[in-house]
Amino acid sequence: MIVYVETNFVLELGYLRPTSDHCQRLLDLAGEGKISLVVPAFALIESRLAWRSNVDRRNRLHSAVRTELGELARSRPLADIASQSKAFVAALIDTADDDRHRLESAVEALLQQATVLPTEPAIVTQALAAELTFALSPQDSIVYVTVRGHAERNQGPKLFVTQNARDFRVPKIVVELARQECKLLFAFDAAEAYVRKEIGD
Repeated sequence: MIVYVETNFVLELGYLRPTSDHCQRLLDLAGEGKISLVVPAFALIESRLAWRSNVDRRNRLHSAVRTELGELARSRPLADIASQSKAFVAALIDTADDDRHRLESAVEALLQQATVLPTEPAIVTQALAAELTFALSPQDSIVYVTVRGHAERNQGPKLFVTQNARDFRVPKIVVELARQECKLLFAFDAAEAYVRKEIGD
């Protein structure tokens, strides 16, 4: 069985988000040869861009919070607010390196245990059409046409799991994928349960 994942799978693993255990178990199933895990190369790149965006956002917030705490601390009733907020302020910056390390570990695991699909010239052309047809973002359209193209070329049951329900829950997309024997799910716990049922594990 082929299981397609994208950027939010990488981020879920890297940031140890609520359903990261389900993602890890899907990765383990791929390592055991029970499923074929497939990820667009673009998703690995996008996950790094997302980390950079998070760092920039936290740096801006860190600066704003420090400035505001300085102002609040000028009031005698709030004189201790800076020391009381020290852990939060430090966490805005100190977590960046840990996040990056875990993210790169997730990327490396996918490089070793998944099939990574390149972003070929034809995908760039088809992505624009998908963007216009389905009102997808440029990033989502690249992921979608990469997954759809691979699904068209490969027989058998498939699953595409993404947490991005807002953009991918489009009837035409569901129909297009269904034609390629590919189910679409929007939660990693549901995906793990579905996969285990399908492979009898």
